[in-house]
Amino acid sequence: MNIFLDNFYNLSLFFNTEIGIFVFVCIYILVVLLILPSSWMSLLSGFLYGSYLGSIIVFISAFIGAILAFFISKSFFAKKLKNLFSRYPKLSVMEQVVKKGGLKLIFLARLSPIFPFGMLNYFYGLNKVKFRDFTIGLLGIIPATFLYCSVGSLAKTIQELKNVQSTNNLYMTIIGVVSTFLVVYFLAKYSREYFENS
Repeated sequence: MNIFLDNFYNLSLFFNTEIGIFVFVCIYILVVLLILPSSWMSLLSGFLYGSYLGSIIVFISAFIGAILAFFISKSFFAKKLKNLFSRYPKLSVMEQVVKKGGLKLIFLARLSPIFPFGMLNYFYGLNKVKFRDFTIGLLGIIPATFLYCSVGSLAKTIQELKNVQSTNNLYMTIIGVVSTFLVVYFLAKYSREYFENS
């Protein structure tokens, strides 16, 4: 047990160096690109760097990872999706809905906890989403990022971090419920308009 604690202590010291922060950012970007759950990384960032610095590091990492995923999707998968749309025209409805919703829909989806962060990055890359709207929409991850980092910063040991659960923050719950409702509302609204005009 002491060996494990010593190794973890040395590892935490490493991650608090400039090179360590760079390595952490690279790992976080990889997690985003592989569409792995990133909430545990945000908790770890809060544990290692505190609420504020941890949030900045997570946001920068997520921002870079999201942009890379967006361009990977647009460069390598968009053409295949176009071919699929040509065979099944009804699939183009979602593309048109996202295009019509623009920044508003993108931002609300980022606030909603039911839409996985990694999946959205690739999904937006497949659709006619403006890069400007995509990047501005990423600001929607700030509330959840700060919450996870703040919760992670409360842990005193790695064991506490393993057992820590994100508290039921009232404000985050309200934001999540309202944003999810609005996303569903606008999706239904724009879909109805698309079918009425087609």
